[in-house]
Amino acid sequence: MSSPALVFDPRDPIGWALPLVVGLASAALVTTGGGRLVDPLPRSDRLVRGGVALAVMLTALGTWWWEVHGGAGAGSVAAPGMHVVLRWAAHQLLFALLAAAAWVDIRHRVIPDAITVPGVLAGLAWLTAAPDALLPILRDVPRSFAMPLREPDVLGVFGSLRGPWPDWLAPRPALAGLALVAAVFAVWCLVGTEPDEPRRQGGGSAWWAAWLRPRPVVVTTGAAVLLGGWFVGGDHWRGLVSSLVGIAVSGGIIWLTRAGASRALGREAMGLGDVTLMAMVGAWLGWQPCLLACFLAVFIGLVHGVTQLVVRSETELPFGPSLCLAAAVVVVWWRPLWQQTEAFFERPGELALVVGAVIVLTAVTLWIWHRIRPISAA
Repeated sequence: MSSPALVFDPRDPIGWALPLVVGLASAALVTTGGGRLVDPLPRSDRLVRGGVALAVMLTALGTWWWEVHGGAGAGSVAAPGMHVVLRWAAHQLLFALLAAAAWVDIRHRVIPDAITVPGVLAGLAWLTAAPDALLPILRDVPRSFAMPLREPDVLGVFGSLRGPWPDWLAPRPALAGLALVAAVFAVWCLVGTEPDEPRRQGGGSAWWAAWLRPRPVVVTTGAAVLLGGWFVGGDHWRGLVSSLVGIAVSGGIIWLTRAGASRALGREAMGLGDVTLMAMVGAWLGWQPCLLACFLAVFIGLVHGVTQLVVRSETELPFGPSLCLAAAVVVVWWRPLWQQTEAFFERPGELALVVGAVIVLTAVTLWIWHRIRPISAA
C-alpha cells in the first residue's frame, strides 16, 4: 500500500523559502530561550551564538539541497514530493537533537533525558504518521514478462517497507503483533527512563500530579502511538514497527557494549545516556542505519581519542559525540553506504556474529587501554 502523493515540487525555487524559514526558526530556538531548556549559550559570547546560528542555518539549507534537490544524498533515489520534504524535516529535527546531545556531552559529560526521551517518542510518532520519512532504497518488483522493475521505496525492518512481511506483522496486524511491540516499548521504558521520584512531604497528592511525572507521560504517549498505528495498519503500522525495532536493536547494541566494557574496566565505562541516545537514533532511522552508525562511531571515537591523548593527554572522552557524528554521516551519505552494504544485511547469521565480535573487541580494547593508560600517565 503506497502513501498518497501530494502535489508539491520542492525543486521549485520558491521552495527554498521553507528551509530558510526552518533554519531561522531553528537558529532562534537554539541560541535564545529554547536552548535554556538544555544548556544555555552565554549572552555575552556573541561569537559563539553567531557561530551556532550560522551553523544551524547552513545545515538546513545544505541538507535541503542534498536531500530534496537530488545531490548524492538520501533524497536522490526517490521522486520529489511531500514525502521527501517530510523526510528532510525529520532529519532536521534529528540533527538538532544530536547537536544538543553532543554539545551537552562535550561540556558536561552527560546526555540528559530531556533530549533523548522526547526524541524517542517524537521519532516513534513521526515514522508512524509518515513512514516515508525512513531512509530510501530501491525495491525490485517481479514481472513475468521482463526483468524486475526497480521502484523507489523506504527501508523497513525486513528490507523494503512495502515488500513481504510475516503474516502477524501484515498491513492488518494480529493481536500478537501489538503484544510484541508493546513488550518492546515496555522494556525500553524500564531501561531507558528514570523511575519516578518519591513524592515530597506535603505535596504531590493530587491524582494529576502523579501522571505529570516523566515515566507515566512517556508510557501514556507511547501507548497512544502504538494503539493508533495498530488500529490504522498499513504502512503506518510498518513504520511504527520499524521504529520500535530500531529502538531495540540500536539501544541494545550500545547497552551490551556498555556492559562488556564496564566488566572489562571494573567500573562503569559509559552512562545510560549513550544507550538512550542510540535508541533515539533508531527511533528515527530504523535498525540497519544505526548498525552502520555504531561501526562508524568506533572509528570516529578511536581517532578522537588518539588525537586528544596526543594533543591534551586526555584519557576520559565522551562517546556520545562520536555516535552523533556517525549517525549524521549515515544520513547524509546514505545512498553510497547502502549500495556498498545492502548485500551484507541479507545474511543475518553472519551479521549477528559480526555484531557480537564488535562488542567483544570493544570491551577488550578498553581493557587494554585501561592497562596502558597508567603507563602513559607516568
